[in-house]
Amino acid sequence: MLNATNFRFDLKLILLGFFVAFFSSGIGIGGGTLFVSILMSSVFGFDFKKASSTSLATIIPISLIGSISHIVLLSEITHLRFYFTFIPSCVLGTLFGMRIVQRHQNGMFKILFSVFLLFISLRMLRIFDFPSLIYNGLHLILSSNEFALIVPIGILIGTLAVLLGVGCGLLIVPFFLIVMNLNIHEAITLSLTTMFFITLSATIIHNKFKTLDINSVKSLFFPALIGAVSGSILSSQLPAPILKKLFGLLLFCLACKYIIYDIALNHKITQTAKIIQKGKKSW
Repeated sequence: MLNATNFRFDLKLILLGFFVAFFSSGIGIGGGTLFVSILMSSVFGFDFKKASSTSLATIIPISLIGSISHIVLLSEITHLRFYFTFIPSCVLGTLFGMRIVQRHQNGMFKILFSVFLLFISLRMLRIFDFPSLIYNGLHLILSSNEFALIVPIGILIGTLAVLLGVGCGLLIVPFFLIVMNLNIHEAITLSLTTMFFITLSATIIHNKFKTLDINSVKSLFFPALIGAVSGSILSSQLPAPILKKLFGLLLFCLACKYIIYDIALNHKITQTAKIIQKGKKSW
């Protein structure tokens, strides 16, 4: 029987799963950035690896519902070749990402995640669109050989998904819009389908290496599923442009907070190491 502390903790996860999925589906973005950020906060106190693996597992129902909805709504999918090349490349990238995660400590990934948050927040606020700038350059250089570009980009995105604990939809959609010239509906459908396979494979790998908290995922999974469906249904009623700006501002504040915290922590660790080293020399 669960004690009161565990019940309160589970209730917080249930509410988190529902509202993040609802909010994410409502404005058409992935919830990974919010999941990881909130799980690392003082409310839950997850370390980065635990937060990222939990986030990836929770994105599975959100991406599944989203991809099925878009596939049903689309009368025809005309670019199946991208599904058969891009998705396997992303899954391969998750294997590379997991190897990196196993060999390094939390600190490196927290800094990487903070920088990622900063770029995404600037893009949401329409201040600086880093993905579009990069993809425009790639389009000019490698537009003649799409498969030579799709495979390495897929591997990179799959790797980043595991390292950051996000579905990478905000990187996938611009890539297929700008470089591959897909229309917005097909780009979103391919992104959601890819996110499902990325998060599923990454979750299986995390579970294999015992870095996945099953109890947390159980509390988040079904509320996230319900939230994703509810958000999709009510998305037409939400003021999406305003919400996107608020979301971007929230991510910007979180990114600055994490970057400042990590810099201060690293400085403190460096100073402590110097003091210890001086103490050893004096002996």
